[in-house]
Amino acid sequence: MIDPKNFIKTSEEYGDGIAVEIYKNEFGVCAATEGKDGNIYPRWMYPQGKEREPVKKAIPWKITLGVKQQAIQRLEQLLMMVEQSK
Repeated sequence: MIDPKNFIKTSEEYGDGIAVEIYKNEFGVCAATEGKDGNIYPRWMYPQGKEREPVKKAIPWKITLGVKQQAIQRLEQLLMMVEQSK
């Protein structure tokens, strides 16, 4: 489960959103959803293997941003891109 204070709901209808995850001192942003029980759960995916076939083991659907300072810099870059887009 994901700490609710690290979750931003982007869809009231489906409970979908994004969450900040910290794993081994590395920050990431992952797709998440709010369950009917009120808990926040990461979305899972099956990445492609060498033959472009889905692998058997699911992993969280996330983007790793790096350690805290790297994560801040990358999120600032992303914010700048959004602000500069037409």
